[in-house]
Amino acid sequence: MAITQPSENTQVTAKALVQTRRHVRLFNLAGIKKATSAISGMHDSRFRGRGMDYQESRVYQAGDDIRNMDWRVTARTGHAHTKLFQEERERPIYLLIDCNPSMRFATRRQFKSVVAAQVAATLGWSAIQQGDRVGVMTYGCGGIDILKATAGKKGMMSVIQQLIKADQNSEGETTLDAALKQLRSVLRPGSLVIIVSDFMLLGEQCKKHLVQLRKHNDVIAVHVSDPFEQQLPPAALFGLYQDERHKILNTGHAKVRARIEQQLQNHRQQVIKTILHSGVPVLPVSTAEDWLQQLKHGIAKPQQAGQQLLKDQA
Repeated sequence: MAITQPSENTQVTAKALVQTRRHVRLFNLAGIKKATSAISGMHDSRFRGRGMDYQESRVYQAGDDIRNMDWRVTARTGHAHTKLFQEERERPIYLLIDCNPSMRFATRRQFKSVVAAQVAATLGWSAIQQGDRVGVMTYGCGGIDILKATAGKKGMMSVIQQLIKADQNSEGETTLDAALKQLRSVLRPGSLVIIVSDFMLLGEQCKKHLVQLRKHNDVIAVHVSDPFEQQLPPAALFGLYQDERHKILNTGHAKVRARIEQQLQNHRQQVIKTILHSGVPVLPVSTAEDWLQQLKHGIAKPQQAGQQLLKDQA
């Protein structure tokens, strides 16, 4: 964790998260038409929209969608039947927020943890504005906590309280795959999951859980990073606090620099292999730039965001 005095740049505050409400008109999650994978020829996968509950089956009529055929009833009766569904008024949207120690880092502007919370709050307010229900799962220091999706301002204020609470925990680590495993046990099909993380702690089963999650839900990822993690700065001394000890990092030392560059390279490859290759669009957000504009661009053009990640890696 970078050494600095506590401020709104290093701590998640209720004031900052409530103020993100003014940005709701910049985002329309219901208007997102496609989640585009950045691999396998950039093939498209449509967002499933709001959840659908099975209501009944009836005799097939010309013009019915054959994807909704009820083959069991058709086989039993000898006549083609199709399923009818009743659409939910509110779509569950879950914010999956990384609160591990690696998120409490920055060389410019704000900690990754602060940017992640502001991104989550902005998307949460936008979902509430369009009539959806919002829930949150935080994972990292303090383990895993989940608040089930709730509609309205009251539900969003509970989300904000959870984000603040999670930011105040300081012990332990939790991998993303552990959080995904628990989320899958409570998630309702037809939900939208938004993961906000630096993806430093993925876990061995992360890709498996993402693939399973995408079978019945839509998933997008917001990759929060610091410029230090993209390209090491020229030789300099950095003060760090890690494992309850103050340390000095010298990026001018050849062996130290080579080791860090290799670690960062391995991390970028792991993000592509695990997240992008599971079909989840990755929207990059850097702490050095205006996170709001980056998020707006990424949601509007997820395909370009994924292509940029591959380009940076190459």
